[in-house]
Amino acid sequence: MPAKGRSSPLEVLDLGGSGGREESRRAIWLGAVVVLLACGFLIEAKLWRPDTTFTIKHNVQIAEAGAWWQGRLDLAERRWDTALKDGRVYSCYPPLFSFIAALLWPVFQGVPHGFVVLLVLPIPLLAYVLFRRRTGSAAWGALLAVGLVCGTSAFPVFDKTLRGASHYYINHALAMIGLLILLIESFGRRRVWVAGVGLIATALSRQLTVAYLLPLIWLAMHRAGVSSGTDEPDLPGGCAGRGRSGRLTVVVVTGLIIVAVHMTVNTLKFGSPLDTGYSYIFNDRSGDRFADDVAAHGLFSPHYVPRNLYYTNLGFPQLHRIEMVGESQVHVRPNTMGTGIWWTTPLLLWVLVDIRRLVADPLSRMYLIATALVVMVLLFYHNTGAQQRGFNRFSLDYVPVLMALVAPMCVVGRRRWITLAMVVWGVLYFRFWLAWPHVRVW
Repeated sequence: MPAKGRSSPLEVLDLGGSGGREESRRAIWLGAVVVLLACGFLIEAKLWRPDTTFTIKHNVQIAEAGAWWQGRLDLAERRWDTALKDGRVYSCYPPLFSFIAALLWPVFQGVPHGFVVLLVLPIPLLAYVLFRRRTGSAAWGALLAVGLVCGTSAFPVFDKTLRGASHYYINHALAMIGLLILLIESFGRRRVWVAGVGLIATALSRQLTVAYLLPLIWLAMHRAGVSSGTDEPDLPGGCAGRGRSGRLTVVVVTGLIIVAVHMTVNTLKFGSPLDTGYSYIFNDRSGDRFADDVAAHGLFSPHYVPRNLYYTNLGFPQLHRIEMVGESQVHVRPNTMGTGIWWTTPLLLWVLVDIRRLVADPLSRMYLIATALVVMVLLFYHNTGAQQRGFNRFSLDYVPVLMALVAPMCVVGRRRWITLAMVVWGVLYFRFWLAWPHVRVW
């Protein structure tokens, strides 16, 4: 607790320096409107395409949904990055979007574009709720929400989701919805069942995010209620014990649902609960870098760590020399293997600055451990997320978490102006620089 007569950092977080006065509902709703308008203005993809329905040409999981209605698990044709096993073709991607597409298939024979818009639309609003809650300010909450949606790899991922609904990107959108719900509850009312729903959504869209079961367990072990960022004791008198056991039961059920769904799908398609089918993508396929890597080293290997470390943390653009009418020119182009998160989204640097404070806080520490597990697995993975021009889609498995952790302290005092510059740079990079085919250096 802050000393008497002194204000805690959380009491001076709004732009106007209101000294902790509760914001009006008008200010809160205005912040939400600003976020939607800003994101809608920045995103180039059309939001109104009533004549467009996405099919197998766009997403193999839509084909899988159609196959289910025909009483089959395998697909009628092989598309890129589908699994080939025993002469049959399967989708090997997490099943949540397949379930959603299956609900829509009888009516639309696919997934309408408008429904994809409805899937993406909640993300800016959820981000705003999270950051307003973390900062105590509608203004800063709106700024950080725009920073997450438009100033990270989320921007090109959502743009590609709205344009083509590819399984490469729409699963990240679904996972981000679940992850934001989990974070909102973790730093808010701490309703374990709501946080569990969020975890189910993200883990059935991106398997590695099951690591966030760790902070969910921590929530269940501590008193439900509004989070103060501290380790709150259980209520006395025996009621807390029963409450804790109930919350732990919710955690167990959440974990069982995630594991059961994945294992059931794996068993039905590939004959083993532990076989995800990813290795079958490269059956009868050669000549590309990832196929050759898997043939030589497998899906996961220490061999990939140096490469993945580079593309995750640095991943600088490449220089290309071009001859134009006898004149030698040098242009810079983003690489397609993965681009460093630290210089494209410099807001994340606050994690390094405040690492001691984050480690000292029990809930933040659990999120850091879970994030480290996700990153570690990705470092050993054969794929960087490519093809991805100038962004890093795999980073969306943990970037929202890191931004949520640093949000309270990155808008305090002089830091707020540095934070503002960081957010502006991220938006300028992802919205404008990536839109250029190349930039001439000399």
